[in-house]
Amino acid sequence: MSNSEIADIIELTGKLLDLHDKDEMRSKTYLSSVFTLERLETDLSTMQSSEISAIRGFGKLMTKNIEEILQTGTLQELTELVALTPQGIFDIFKVKGLGVKKIKVLWNELGLDNINDLKIACENGKIALQKGFGQKTQDSILESLAFLQAQQGKLRMDKALVLSQEILAVLSSIYEGVEEVGQVIRATQTVDLLQFIVPKDGFGSLKLPEPFEIDVKESSPSMWRGTFNKNQIKIEVEKVASKDLVWKRMLRNSADEHLKLKNEKGEHLLQFVQNSKLSSESEIYEAFGSFYIIPEMREGFTELDWIKSNKNEQIVTWDSLKGTLHNHSTYSDGKNTLKQMADYAKEIGLTYFGIADHSQTATYASGLKPETVLKQHEEISLLNAQYSDFKIIKGIESDILPNGDLDYENDVLASFDYVVASVHSVLNMDIDRATQRLIKAIENPYTSILGHLSGRLLLSREGYPLHYQKIIDACAANNVVMELNASPYRLDIDWRYIEACLNKGVMISINPDAHTMHGLLDMHYGVKVARKAGLSSEMTLNCKSYAEVMKVFNKK
Repeated sequence: MSNSEIADIIELTGKLLDLHDKDEMRSKTYLSSVFTLERLETDLSTMQSSEISAIRGFGKLMTKNIEEILQTGTLQELTELVALTPQGIFDIFKVKGLGVKKIKVLWNELGLDNINDLKIACENGKIALQKGFGQKTQDSILESLAFLQAQQGKLRMDKALVLSQEILAVLSSIYEGVEEVGQVIRATQTVDLLQFIVPKDGFGSLKLPEPFEIDVKESSPSMWRGTFNKNQIKIEVEKVASKDLVWKRMLRNSADEHLKLKNEKGEHLLQFVQNSKLSSESEIYEAFGSFYIIPEMREGFTELDWIKSNKNEQIVTWDSLKGTLHNHSTYSDGKNTLKQMADYAKEIGLTYFGIADHSQTATYASGLKPETVLKQHEEISLLNAQYSDFKIIKGIESDILPNGDLDYENDVLASFDYVVASVHSVLNMDIDRATQRLIKAIENPYTSILGHLSGRLLLSREGYPLHYQKIIDACAANNVVMELNASPYRLDIDWRYIEACLNKGVMISINPDAHTMHGLLDMHYGVKVARKAGLSSEMTLNCKSYAEVMKVFNKK
């Protein structure tokens, strides 16, 4: 069991203790320990009791709880608290802006113990009348509920890929030649349907054992529909005759809007594909009057126009990445040391590693004080002296303050090779103020990269409203690179805005925002969505050499 999973159990126990007014001090102890648990460099499962109890802020209570979790997978105390809690309360915990104290009021004073009743109470205006809430809170709850409802039955890209591989392994043990198709192949940011093709000639429908669960009404002899291992996400497994494999695969690996595209003769791609007898997708596209379009780009966006003018462009790949920028270490809230992070970057074939720990205002993430910055820079100089053909680049993720200023005084900002400027607080500004805040930060002469533009967390939090084109224009005017934050939780900037960046000459940096060594591999997700936009290696900052990257930064 990972430290993060242990922290989740401790955090939920603390929240439920507070919810049920069981033990306020105990609740505070649990909740205050979560941050420490998530930042530990060592896996708790490998530690002795004496080592756990020696952790600052821990003691007999936390040591006992952690040992119980490691032995049983949970806490008896949590099990008892869960039994006292209506199931719907756990859904209310997901509503943005509702802490335990407000949830306690909703439940104890208004009798609201599920999101359906909560929504009705908001629509009837009851929440706005409740002391401590008001109209603004009521509107915010309704917005959050609408967002959560729209995300039901969806998975983030990383979770979908893991589940799809698990299903593929089971199907492949039953049938030969099984293929993944659909949203996973198209690399959609979130996935609500997992699709597979089973090559199978002749009569007879597919028979899938547990943990597959069929939806009889939605299935047919050629199409199995249902779920897998009690996951909410829908599954489709299609039986396809050998002679139809090429065009069926192409259909499943294309969004509906892509298939509606017309060629110069006015023919729809869908009809063209269905009537095709050609032996490859490349041949189908060529006969349709287009160059081959990769599955990631088949969204019905601007791919036909793009392929005509960019057919010779080298679209970014994992192998074309030369380095990584925007990563964290134990200097702030990362789980691995600076050296461990850099060594792993070198191990996976990169030639430079950019460290961008949190700045001082981010106290929740142990942001670096100026004296700590100096200490880190001294370590970087020592490490760089030891490396050959590899460099650590001195960066910082500087908070963009509410007024648009960067964290730190200018003399500290000037000590970095580059600055990733990001918003982490006050996310509720209106569109004009939020946009102006970012533009002011972009215009700061020390800003090199604009981090996770919208602030969204996929399936969890919508991005704040922004005038995107104004921000992109400002980046172009100030030689600021746009980040594509590759964390599967973010994938931000949204790929649909990358074309607008490229049209203005704004480069993209595919940044993992890694807080662990293996977090560097999240750049795989960034590459996948960057390919949807047709991002070239030439316009990807971290596809450039160390010397070329430093030239870009030195322009600032």
